[in-house]
Amino acid sequence: MKKNKRKLLTFLLSVLGVVGVIFLIYVWQENIAGGNGKPFIICPTDSISVSVESLADNSILLRDVTAMDVEDGDITGSVVVESVSQFVDEGHSIVTYAAFDSTNNVSKLTRHLFLTDYHPPRFTISAPLEFSYSSNFNPLSCVGAFDCIDGDISDRVKMILVNPDDDITAVGTHQVEFRVTNSLGDVSSLDTEIEVYDRTYTEARMIPNLRLSEHLVYVDRYCRIDPASFITGVTLNGAPLSVEEYSAGSIEIDDSRVDYSTPGVYKVFYTCDNRGEYYGYTVLIVIVTEVAR
Repeated sequence: MKKNKRKLLTFLLSVLGVVGVIFLIYVWQENIAGGNGKPFIICPTDSISVSVESLADNSILLRDVTAMDVEDGDITGSVVVESVSQFVDEGHSIVTYAAFDSTNNVSKLTRHLFLTDYHPPRFTISAPLEFSYSSNFNPLSCVGAFDCIDGDISDRVKMILVNPDDDITAVGTHQVEFRVTNSLGDVSSLDTEIEVYDRTYTEARMIPNLRLSEHLVYVDRYCRIDPASFITGVTLNGAPLSVEEYSAGSIEIDDSRVDYSTPGVYKVFYTCDNRGEYYGYTVLIVIVTEVAR
C-alpha cells in the first residue's frame, strides 16, 4: 500500500514537473515573441541608481539591459535609451528603453531611475538687492541660478511679486519670490525682499557700502560658515577700501538668527557705521540644506 502511494506521488510530481516546463516554455515564447513578433527587452532589476554625471552616459543607463528576438536571437546591440522622464519625485525619473529587430519591430520597457547625488537648482546673488528709486533697475540682473544637471540656468529665473498689487518701483521694501525650473521639471524658489531707496547725493556718498564676496550661500545642515570671511572691503565716498583701510567706523555682524540645525532660509546682517553719522548695511542669505546624499 505504501509502495503504491509512493508511486502515485512520484507520478503526480512528474506530471507537475512536465506541466511546469510546458508553462515556462509558453511564457518564454509569449514574452520573447510578444504575441506579435516583437523583440523582448530584459532588465535584471526594475530600477537603476546613477550619479548626476552619469545621466548623460547612455552606456551606464543601458547597464545590464539585454534584448532577444525569436528570429534574430540576441539583439542587445539595438537597445537604446529612448527617453528620461521629468521627475516623478526629487531625483527619481522613469527611463524608457527601445529595442529593434531586423524587420523594424519595436519593443519598449521602462524602469525607475534614481540620481544618487542630485540636489535642486540653486540660486546665486551677485549684488545686494538694493536699488535707487531714480534708476532704471532690474532685480534679475543680480540673480542667477545653477543646476547640477543643466549647468547655468540664469536665463530661466523668474521674479514674482508676493503682492500682485505692489509697485516695485516705489520707495520701500518689496516681498518677491524668485523661481527657476530645470529640464527635469524640478522647481526651486526663494522668498526674499528688494529694497528701493531714495537718497540724497550726500547720503549716497557718505553711507559706507560693505562689499561681500557672495550674497547667498548654501550650507549643509550642521555645518557652519564664518560670516566675516565673506567681507571683501568697504566703499566710502566712491573709493573702495580694504577692511584694514576702513578707519571711519566699525563693522558689526549679526548671525544670531541662523539655525544651522534646521533646513531653511536665514539672513546674516552686516552693519557698517561712519562715526555714528551714516550707517550702511547689507545681508548675506544663508540657505541651510539637508546633508547631501
